[in-house]
Amino acid sequence: MSQAILITGVDGSGKSAVCKELSGRGYPAFDIEMIDGFFNMVNKETGQIADEEKFDNRNMETVKIHDWIGDLDKTAKLITQNRDQDAFYCGTASNTDDLYPLFDKVFLLKTTPEVLRERMATRPDEKSFGKTEEVQNWVFGWKDQWENTMIQKGAIVIDAGQPISSITDQILSLTNQNPA
Repeated sequence: MSQAILITGVDGSGKSAVCKELSGRGYPAFDIEMIDGFFNMVNKETGQIADEEKFDNRNMETVKIHDWIGDLDKTAKLITQNRDQDAFYCGTASNTDDLYPLFDKVFLLKTTPEVLRERMATRPDEKSFGKTEEVQNWVFGWKDQWENTMIQKGAIVIDAGQPISSITDQILSLTNQNPA
C-alpha cells in the first residue's frame, strides 16, 4: 500500500533541500509550501490572507500577527491524486495539527539552534523568513514545544544536522525504499 509521507521541521531544518534531493533521485516529492495557493500568511485577528508581495518576513510585528496556514482541502486532494505511489510532502504550517492526520508517516527534521540560525541567516533571498536575529529568536521561543508535540504525535526524528544526502538516505530506509 502506498504512503503519504510528511517531512516537516522548523525553518532552516532542511525540508526544501530534502525535497529537492528526493525529487532529483526520481521520487515523487512536493514542497507543499511552495505550491501556489496551498499555504498563506493569514492575519490571526481578521482571517485575511496577507498580500505576498507586501508581506515582510523580516518585520517581527508583522510576523507575530500572522499564521502560516496550509490549506487542508488542497493538501488532501494532492495526496489523493498521488495515492498510487509512495509520495513525499515537505513543509510545515501553524496548523500542522490539522494537516498531520492526512499522512501515513511523519518525519521531523530536528537540529541545533546554531545550525538553524546559520541556515536561516545565509539564505540567498533577503526577504526569506528567518533572516533577522529577532525572527530567529522568536522561532527558538516555540521550537522545542512544537517539536515535542510532533514527537508525541508519533513523528520520527531525523538529525537534520547531517548532510542532505544522509538525511534523505535515512528517510528512504525508514520508508522501506531503496536509497537510489
